[in-house]
Amino acid sequence: MLFRYFIFCAIMYYAATVNVAAQCNATMSGKVIDEHDQQPLPYASIYIKELGKGATSDSLGNYSIHNLCDGIYTIICSHLGCEDVEKTVTISGNTLQDFFPEHHSEMLQETVVSVEILKPKLIMPTQSFGLISGKDLEATRGKTLGEALKNVVGVNSLQTGTSVSKPIIHGMHSNRVLILNNGVRQEGQQWGSEHAPEIDPFVAGSLIVVKGANLLRYGSDAIGGVIIVDPSPISDSTGIGGQVNIVGFSNGRQGVLSAILEGRFKKLPALSWRVQGTGKMAGNTKTPDYYMKNTGVNELNFSTEANYKTGKWGATIFYSRFNTKLGIFSASHIGNLTDLQVAFESPVPLEMADFTYKIDRPSQHITHDLVKASAYVNAGNSGYFRFVIARQNNIRSEFDKDAPLNDSLAALNKPALLFKINTYTTDLSWDKYFGNDISLSIGINGITQGNQYEGRFFIPNFRGYGTGAFAVARRDGDKLQVEAGIRYDLKWMTVYKWENNVIISPEYQFNNYAASVGGAYRITSKLDFKLNAATAWRPPAVNELFSDGLHHGAASVEVGDRTLKPERAYNFTASLNLERTKKFSGEVSAYYNYISDFIYLAPVQPATLTIKGAFPTFHYKQTNATFKGVDAGFDWNIFKGLHLISKGSILRARNVSADEYLVMMPADRFENTLNYKFADSKKVKATYVALTMLNVLKQWRVPANSDYVAPPEGYTLFGIDAGTEFPMGKQKLSVGVGVNNLLNRVYRDYLNRFRYFSDEAGINVSIRLNYSF
Repeated sequence: MLFRYFIFCAIMYYAATVNVAAQCNATMSGKVIDEHDQQPLPYASIYIKELGKGATSDSLGNYSIHNLCDGIYTIICSHLGCEDVEKTVTISGNTLQDFFPEHHSEMLQETVVSVEILKPKLIMPTQSFGLISGKDLEATRGKTLGEALKNVVGVNSLQTGTSVSKPIIHGMHSNRVLILNNGVRQEGQQWGSEHAPEIDPFVAGSLIVVKGANLLRYGSDAIGGVIIVDPSPISDSTGIGGQVNIVGFSNGRQGVLSAILEGRFKKLPALSWRVQGTGKMAGNTKTPDYYMKNTGVNELNFSTEANYKTGKWGATIFYSRFNTKLGIFSASHIGNLTDLQVAFESPVPLEMADFTYKIDRPSQHITHDLVKASAYVNAGNSGYFRFVIARQNNIRSEFDKDAPLNDSLAALNKPALLFKINTYTTDLSWDKYFGNDISLSIGINGITQGNQYEGRFFIPNFRGYGTGAFAVARRDGDKLQVEAGIRYDLKWMTVYKWENNVIISPEYQFNNYAASVGGAYRITSKLDFKLNAATAWRPPAVNELFSDGLHHGAASVEVGDRTLKPERAYNFTASLNLERTKKFSGEVSAYYNYISDFIYLAPVQPATLTIKGAFPTFHYKQTNATFKGVDAGFDWNIFKGLHLISKGSILRARNVSADEYLVMMPADRFENTLNYKFADSKKVKATYVALTMLNVLKQWRVPANSDYVAPPEGYTLFGIDAGTEFPMGKQKLSVGVGVNNLLNRVYRDYLNRFRYFSDEAGINVSIRLNYSF
């Protein structure tokens, strides 16, 4: 009898255990979004009161909590600068739950936003990165992506005149900086110094810059870092909403109009949609003393997406088209060697003009189409699966300064050089939470692309393939967070080139690994320390191997080297971060990057005379190099409402093999801002006034006689920015006014390829209007 009773109890206990286990494998996941401006909030804390457990949202605001039992729980969502959100949530299987905390008004007006300042108390990201969102992103509206990203400490821009700007992270740009556009790696003709990212900044709800070679899931070639252009999530509320942005600039008489319309169906709340469009028109830019001939821009962009999202699965379709026509500064194209030397020595361009919106030769016309389809499956204890497939088509038409001798309409409309590149990418990832704060991400990526050219030769046709696999493990503790990963890539490229009256087709194969390890330790409740080490590699690009001739947009002759080898980088980063106290917050980050076989473009004298004119000449070379520097940012609350925000970046880049400095590296840069925030009233909110002083030192750390023109003097610029917000029921009108180069200072920037020929832009007054509904 006793034995039967024991067996009965064992069976009942087993059944109860199975039943509990069956009910304790649920996952609650979702996004944390700022209720005020619908921007994702990174590193917010989501805490289950009854269980004493929780999670932290990632850099895009996503979070997930695993192994939950069905039941009713009290969830607390907290984020620095926000009121805590407390909700009662019923868990029944996998549950989707978003949170919408609202920032205090005094936090909305930060002129400098640092992701490190926004972290919760006990969980820290291991990588060094910065964020631009909310009001800070609004203040950049109408600027190019490269110009907007200069608000992040350690980020500069490589310019070609006033209309082309591409980001530089710690001295590296182009193929060493990966840009993720809505979750897809941006692929075009990004190798060119005057080939700016073909992305409409109005698409972005936030801009994230990850510094260093740490993000293995995105590729092994992101030696400099990764830029994430992330759209705002569509509101979970049913109905229709949107916003209209109108921006005007005095310099160039530029006007920008952008609008977003989005909605969610009441009868089918899982389905949401969005359409967006931007138009831009600008004429000749004016320096303090003269107009720059043929520097106008016309732009017309469009994007649309549809989402179907449930707790267990979802899918997205996205399409965007970027379409721009821009003039190339006419005075950069010189007819002969004598005039070229005169242009180098002249304080003003050899060609002058009045204001006009007309764009003549030389010019460029670029279109970039992106189609993306993605899907996710939340399989509970089996993990989270995500699949993305995308196609990009990039067409770049370049028109020489001199029109063809054949003056027929067809000949006039035919570019001297046409690039077409088609790219297909696929990404499959699996994320799994194992308990004890341990998670694992595994994924594979694939890419294939083909490039064709028509007209004058610069780079050959080619077909490229690549595949890679990665694994990243992470452990989150109360005081210590550790992350480590490894990646392996295989890449092939076949080149098709007409040479010596035959078509040659050399093949290149590359394969190698990348790895990273990092940790973040909470020293006190307000102070944390981060340390990262990574190694990555990058094969030479087709332009570095085969370019030979006039690079039209850069107004230079460039020559490649077919013997170049892949680069190998070893990156180390350490940072100390003090979270906001009543008076002070700040971060100091130091980095050291050693790159063996670093590929760079070096000026070579004399200049080259072609049938199209005389141009500075540059050759691709290879050396061992070091990049070391410091980024720092501080925020001092002097008294209520008044903040002093200071940031600076210092870089030292050396050619180790030749024991000299590298060319075209950013100079030391320091920026100080006084920001006063007024108290809110019933009629206006979030009112602020900011005065900024930017100081860029002269870049004297260059090899002797290594350039056609010596580096220009350093400069100091002043700027003003002010804004306010008018609540209108459920609607909102934001107004902003800014002035760049307030004193109309004459200066030239070392990182502008056209500094040989012209000054930088003069005073520029902007007015920004944003109507949200």
